[in-house]
Amino acid sequence: MKKLMMLGAGSCQLNAIKKIKELGYTAVVSDNQLTSPGKKIGDVSVLADTFSFVETCESAIEHKVDGIMTSGTDQPVLIVNQVADRLNLPRLLPVQTALSVTNKKEMKRRFTENGIPTTAYAVCDATFKDEDIAHVGAPYVIKPLDSQGQRGIFKVDSVEEIRQKFPEVLLYSRSNEILIESYYKNEEVTVTGWVDEGRLQILTITDRVTFSSDDHIGVCLSHEYPSRHLPIYRAEFFKITERICMSFEIENGPIYFQYLVGDQGVLVNEIACRIGGAYEDVFVPAVTGVDLLTLNILSTVEPTSKVLKQEKEELSSYRYSEMGLRISVQLFFCRPGHIKTLTPREELVAQPYILDMGYNINEGDSLNTIENASQRAGFVIVCGNTEDEMQSNIRRTFEQLQVLNNENENLIIKHQRKYRA
Repeated sequence: MKKLMMLGAGSCQLNAIKKIKELGYTAVVSDNQLTSPGKKIGDVSVLADTFSFVETCESAIEHKVDGIMTSGTDQPVLIVNQVADRLNLPRLLPVQTALSVTNKKEMKRRFTENGIPTTAYAVCDATFKDEDIAHVGAPYVIKPLDSQGQRGIFKVDSVEEIRQKFPEVLLYSRSNEILIESYYKNEEVTVTGWVDEGRLQILTITDRVTFSSDDHIGVCLSHEYPSRHLPIYRAEFFKITERICMSFEIENGPIYFQYLVGDQGVLVNEIACRIGGAYEDVFVPAVTGVDLLTLNILSTVEPTSKVLKQEKEELSSYRYSEMGLRISVQLFFCRPGHIKTLTPREELVAQPYILDMGYNINEGDSLNTIENASQRAGFVIVCGNTEDEMQSNIRRTFEQLQVLNNENENLIIKHQRKYRA
């Protein structure tokens, strides 16, 4: 039986680990935690830092794996392709491309060199001078160059605030530099697709709804399919996505690109070459019939298999459409408190309008104040045949979904959600 190593064992990797086993492979699950949820369902548990080439490579050799992959998370994409390159395993990206889609310094450089529209920016270390960022303009967004999950990202109004926050940003980075961008008031859009031997197939274009508060900038609340911006910007989304794939030499594998739509039109925020972390592995097949996980798994462990050939035929026959199911992936958060009871998952997924749901929390847990996306309490994927039906189903879902404290108060944060008009 062939062995496939999965980098990451959190909630975003659970479906991929299950699919690896379903396809008949041994799931070698690797991260630096002993009790990650993926370790409970994997076949082999590996304790290694997913950010470490040395640890991951040594583990891959020890367990004689036949392939290596990740899903739903950005940074391990580089390690996956470095290890695959070193061990002569199947890989989807050249190492340099993998670096460019995981390091924001390299990413922004390629945007600029290839005329890809993005925000004004500078990459600086702690000794930067005011004139080094004069072209950026306040307010600013500051980010680590190599982090994920909206960790270490802040919106600030002055150069002095950048200097104050600089050490905190570096806490989430392996670099001594940070990215300083001009803040662009926007609504976010994500493009999910697959590239096969240089041929791009866009699968879904969704609205990525985030917290309105500057304290939680970029932290996602929901993904809404299809995007409400398509009537105006559909052609531009397609054109920019094609240009990015060509400029970054993305020849194979999944893409997950984040765009910003505002008064200057469409700007590119970030790009990634992995299946998205908002459960695209569930809702994209429901909408398109294209099984992203099977494509990803087989491409990295058995790229010449007949099953993969069949999956690619399914991919090539798909024609992008915005008809059919409406999808809302609700990524919910909770107020601080002690959890007494949760609505059982079984009760929720029994509803015909809920495709899937899951908790990142357990009864008995104590919840802290929200700081970043890693504190997401759970997700629920709601569908409907029409927009009105889906909105009704979302309301019904949140009437049933409860995270109760000792006083029987529901801790789920109720947001005013920016649904499509």
